[in-house]
Amino acid sequence: MTDPIKSDFDAKQFAAAAALAAESDLLSLAPVPSSDPVPNRYIAELRTIGLARNAAGEIVEHAVWAFGIWMPPNYLRGGFHPGEVVTYLGPVREPWHPQIRPPFVCLLIRPGMPLTEILLTLHDLISWNLVSTHDEGLNHAASQWSRHQPASRFPVDRRPLKRRTLNLNVQPTPPPQP
Repeated sequence: MTDPIKSDFDAKQFAAAAALAAESDLLSLAPVPSSDPVPNRYIAELRTIGLARNAAGEIVEHAVWAFGIWMPPNYLRGGFHPGEVVTYLGPVREPWHPQIRPPFVCLLIRPGMPLTEILLTLHDLISWNLVSTHDEGLNHAASQWSRHQPASRFPVDRRPLKRRTLNLNVQPTPPPQP
């Protein structure tokens, strides 16, 4: 039995998130095929510059990140575990952020939180616009490392997720007189 309220919510979330992806140079969003009439699982790819630890142990910039997002049947009412909603998928084996320890991502997910808000938050997380080190988070080493960095180090990527529109008014100018 389908919940018409949840189905309507899912349809609106998909439409809003697809519009955000269409207005972004950094986001691709694909619904995961399922038997549900409206998508409620997604693969989000962010081309946001973030940090990763490479095989040599160096902290380096990386620019492709994939996340699975699922809005479970009880998403509007609560009772779900926030760790079920967002999952880190890769491709980097060791993303470098206090709030990510694959496959877990620590985000404050409220019941009914819009999908676009989750996507914007993931962008802020990867770019280091959003970081909390008041506790050790999921990645203790990244949390300690970030506390020893100059404030000017962050954010790593200053580009917005959504393309900004510019209203330019161009007027021809006459050539200069000799």
